[in-house]
Amino acid sequence: MKVETNNNLIPIEHNKTVCAECSVRRLALFHGVPEHELDWTQDYRSNQFTIAPRKEIFRESHPSEYMYTIYHGWVAVFKTLDNGKRQILRIALPGDMIGFQPNLRAAMNTSAMSLTETVLCGFSTQTMPELLRKNLSVARSLTEINARDMNICHGRLTTIGQQTAIERIAFFCAELFYRLKVIYSHEDDCEIQFPLSQEDIGDATGLTKIHVNRTLKALREDGLLQISGKAMKIFDLDRLCELGNFDPVSVHLHNLY
Repeated sequence: MKVETNNNLIPIEHNKTVCAECSVRRLALFHGVPEHELDWTQDYRSNQFTIAPRKEIFRESHPSEYMYTIYHGWVAVFKTLDNGKRQILRIALPGDMIGFQPNLRAAMNTSAMSLTETVLCGFSTQTMPELLRKNLSVARSLTEINARDMNICHGRLTTIGQQTAIERIAFFCAELFYRLKVIYSHEDDCEIQFPLSQEDIGDATGLTKIHVNRTLKALREDGLLQISGKAMKIFDLDRLCELGNFDPVSVHLHNLY
């Protein structure tokens, strides 16, 4: 299957991140790889790329040359329905992998778009199976990452299918808050970067933009959170988690063995 060049992705020519010095490696594909093996595994990273905000990374029904680890930035992974509507499946953050699917040689079954200026580490879909066969630490890491993501996905699917609008958005915001706190563990305040539009929130929670606007107003008036100027401030985190039935433990990686 012919792969088209994605002109949105700009290769980094100089000062690429070294895996041994990566600030998000403890959350990413190589988190279980011993230090002395990192030079070898890094050879499987094809390149690092930058991409501007709101640009396509890969497209559903089209092939992709790479799967990616996010080094910096926010990415929306989504499906486009026949009626043109978009369902955001997950918001990918630093350390997360995107583009991994059951058949790496097939066309992509999802699309991905940068939400902020983003830096991606690209791994060839052609050589990834070889890396997984040769290095059990990487295979285990990928399993642990997918187990965590599946756990979060199950919770999100439950809330979209069975909960009210205010409960859905409470779950969504609490999830993103705790995931960012895992990444930036040195930050203790209750305010995080939040580059999502109300349309993005609606596409992730199955709500219209008008419904999202009303629900965010209700959450603000109830003293739970406020989103303003691409930032979200949480006023009562425990009550927000209780409202959304969100378990903070779900965002952590756990050792398979």
